Amino acid sequence: MNPPSVPLRMLIDFDGTLVEPNVAIILVEEFARDGHRLAHQVDEELHSGKITLREAWTRQVAMLPADRIPEMAAWSVEHTPLREGALELLALLNSHQVPTYIVSGGLDFYIHPILRASGIELPVLSDSMERGPDGGLHVLHPYGHATCRLCGICKAQAVRTISPPALRTAFAGDGSTDKYAAEVADIVFARRRLKGYCETSGIPFYPFEAFAPVTERLRRWLDGQEPFPAARHVGLSSSPCPISSELARTPPRGRGAAAADSAT
Repeated sequence: MNPPSVPLRMLIDFDGTLVEPNVAIILVEEFARDGHRLAHQVDEELHSGKITLREAWTRQVAMLPADRIPEMAAWSVEHTPLREGALELLALLNSHQVPTYIVSGGLDFYIHPILRASGIELPVLSDSMERGPDGGLHVLHPYGHATCRLCGICKAQAVRTISPPALRTAFAGDGSTDKYAAEVADIVFARRRLKGYCETSGIPFYPFEAFAPVTERLRRWLDGQEPFPAARHVGLSSSPCPISSELARTPPRGRGAAAADSAT
């Protein structure tokens, strides 16, 4: 069969998806005073809805020692394994010339060294940080939404900006920073908290733990062995994400949305 004619873009979350751990949390645990308790306290408040993603990340970064950034970066490289099958997935995408991006709510100071250590060269959209006048670390949001303050990086905006309306976007993620991307992506691969969110929100998805099933499904589509999933109307009208709710109200004409025949 001929390869599919539908253009594809692939966006992959970093912490807990491309790599096994949530690097931000383990950095706070390792380098902040009373870090284990504080990191999980912030995480619990985030997932109970008491604070936003942006507020959680601001608090976590403020706990990190500003004078130990090189040490923290080196420690991250040593303690952050890739998820099983990551290199095989990226090799497949590269062989089919599928534009692939890392879209992360984490920080570039540890993402880039980890990628370099694994021989991975991909564009990265993430938060960054700077040392403020008070001597502490402050988060910068170069890919944040112009007005919405729910998230640091606006992954929904990244999904729709990177992939114009006529193209397909596949997104792989695992957590709360990924839910709005999942709402607006055409094809969703989900694990952990994102899997549960997709189930309760009615978002079609393909579950995964290791990357092997993601790679195999993409291979069948890209090699033309199976057709791409049928179109779906992306976005959720009830979403607090302005991009998602707006897309839900927009007629799907001309959008390359896709639904997954997942095991949900």
